[in-house]
Amino acid sequence: EHLINDSNRNVATIAITTLLRTGVEQNVDRLMKSISGFMTDTSDEFKIVLIDAIKSLCLKFKHRHKTLLAFLSASLREEGGKDYKRAIMNAILEIIEKIPETKETGLEQFCEFIEDCEFPKLSMKILDLLGSEGPKTKHPGKYIRFIFNRVILETASVRSAAVTALARFGAHVPELTRSVQVLLSRCASDDDDEVRDRAVLFLHLLEMKDLSVAKQFFDSEAPADPKRLVASLEAYLQGKKDLAFDVSKDLVEVEEIEDEKEKGDRKSAQNNVGGGTAANYNGGAAAGTSTAANNSSPQMQMNVYKELLGKIPQFATLGPLFKSSSASELTESETEYVVSCVKHVFKEYIVLQYNVTNNMEDQLLENITVEIESEDPDWAEEKVIAEKSIAYGATGICFVCLSRPMEGFKKENFNSGSIGNTLKFYVKDIENGVPQSVATEDEYQLEDLEIVESDFMLPRNNIRTMDFKNKWDEVGDATQAIKKFSLGLEDLQNAVDAVIDLLGMGPCDNMNEVPENARSHGVFMAGEFLSGGKRLPVLCKAGFMLDQRHGVTLKIAIRCPDVNVSQLLTTSVR
Repeated sequence: EHLINDSNRNVATIAITTLLRTGVEQNVDRLMKSISGFMTDTSDEFKIVLIDAIKSLCLKFKHRHKTLLAFLSASLREEGGKDYKRAIMNAILEIIEKIPETKETGLEQFCEFIEDCEFPKLSMKILDLLGSEGPKTKHPGKYIRFIFNRVILETASVRSAAVTALARFGAHVPELTRSVQVLLSRCASDDDDEVRDRAVLFLHLLEMKDLSVAKQFFDSEAPADPKRLVASLEAYLQGKKDLAFDVSKDLVEVEEIEDEKEKGDRKSAQNNVGGGTAANYNGGAAAGTSTAANNSSPQMQMNVYKELLGKIPQFATLGPLFKSSSASELTESETEYVVSCVKHVFKEYIVLQYNVTNNMEDQLLENITVEIESEDPDWAEEKVIAEKSIAYGATGICFVCLSRPMEGFKKENFNSGSIGNTLKFYVKDIENGVPQSVATEDEYQLEDLEIVESDFMLPRNNIRTMDFKNKWDEVGDATQAIKKFSLGLEDLQNAVDAVIDLLGMGPCDNMNEVPENARSHGVFMAGEFLSGGKRLPVLCKAGFMLDQRHGVTLKIAIRCPDVNVSQLLTTSVR
């Protein structure tokens, strides 16, 4: 405790964080008083660390939430940068989600914060939260004043979010509908067209006799991503069709549009590894693109692979890329030839990208291919693309394209079984830096690989727990599949990591992190599964229980609009 006042802020921060994480419930009030003085004269970087520790303390001692929430609320109103305020906001959000009785207190604190918030994006996020959760509280009317103040005093983007939040109250709380209509009518003459358009639309919905239409509007998801919907409407108009636009039939596939920053980051990543462009894929230069993808964020990784595959004529007819896996090592890192494989998933095809590095100083490799042998004959080899040559220290890329059965779900194959891989090439010896004219055929045995169900799952990591619960209820239990079994593991964290990896789904709100000394843990996961050429939303609840005799047991429930997918995924944990 005496280190709290240490002149070295690193030491003081670690001291306070340690006290917060190891303290007992009786000391909470005293700890909060000690921290108050520390927070006033330290940088945001250290404050963020403390906010995370305070959040953990609140979740550990749930009965002391009033004291800890009051501290977070006071911190929210003090001076600080955007990252610091976002950290506090996310901490309160997590507390609200995991301690239901704190919801109204947390919402009230957010209302006070947006009165003086100087960060529009944070205000918009809070307004969205108020619009979705406020109508469910005991006294929803008390939030209206705070929301409407944003319509009067804020920028156009915040005013738009406030208008939507107001309309949600009007749709879900009939006693407030008339008052909300009056407020929205004032917004219909706003200077900004986005605010006006929203106000007019919501007024039209709320003026209907039956509010169920308005409720359905706010509770339902958009039929498609906005960029995809715009592209589909433009394509429809250009076609001059006689039939009306049908969102279930007329949607077109579009490539993700990169922003300028992302393009710059990707270009920088490629330059850093010395790679060339994907146009030279058969000359070894594309190796830099592959390495850049492996070292980048998931979205950048996808864009790099799309560019690489898009410039290979043989793949032009495969359709849009759904997912690219991380690289799987097929050799040890110190062998003479180092090979890894990336699986690219399309609607009807899987492209295996083999990255081959030549570690033999006296050899030049030519006409490099990989010969595969699939355990399941239904996985047919369609195309093989060779790498022309790989010099010492260089990396080249060769490809194998596989097709899979697609005749209805029962015949649609999501697991290839074991796939054997043999590296085939011609070797030219190097003497005095010059390759000899005689080439000798050779081969090198690689590790087997397998295409599994998780390769067809795109994880969704940006869903909050509240949103997950709403979506879970929307899907319902008619298409639910449940399974319970022993995992044969002795550690909860290892069990959680293994199940997330096997399903390929994304955990909500860092639920993949198991608290220290926990004997049980629950994880919500979400993703999109590719089946029949469609992206199907998938939700999963997984409960883990650690028993000294039997190790970790798992109870898993999966919901998807297609019950076949739900059943398939529950059996994929094996």
